[in-house]
Amino acid sequence: MAQGVKDFVDVLFKLAVVAGVAAFLYIYAGTRSVGRYQYIANGELEYVMDTTTGIIYQGGSSMNHITGQETLGGKAREPLGGKARR
Repeated sequence: MAQGVKDFVDVLFKLAVVAGVAAFLYIYAGTRSVGRYQYIANGELEYVMDTTTGIIYQGGSSMNHITGQETLGGKAREPLGGKARR
């Protein structure tokens, strides 16, 4: 083969590799998760959902969307290890 054809094929191959990497990164960035918490806005309602536990947080209150159990923001909570100290 002539040197011009080899150079042309080499340039085409390198462009194809660069385009493939760019396409992969574009698709990967669009489909990957941003983490455990999901921000949801619906009109004037804004809330955050913990996708691991299913707890929805809004304005200092929280609700488990699986069980329906609500926790008000001003209510004292017990520590995980047992009863609260007074």
